[in-house]
Amino acid sequence: MNRRSTRYFSDLDRAEFLNELKDFREACIKVCTKAPIGSDAYRSADKLIEEILNAGEKLTGDRNYFVMG
Repeated sequence: MNRRSTRYFSDLDRAEFLNELKDFREACIKVCTKAPIGSDAYRSADKLIEEILNAGEKLTGDRNYFVMG
């Protein structure tokens, strides 16, 4: 018999996750300020920033959650 575990993602979990995403977004922005425009590092960091903004929107309903905060 298989037992299924019940998972719960609390508001505290969400807040911690958003904080980690904020820190990672800042690191990606730092890469974009140093890497040559169009380089692999620049493009990769830029894509990650976009995905972090998408995640912030899904978790908070605010596309600019990280931009304004």
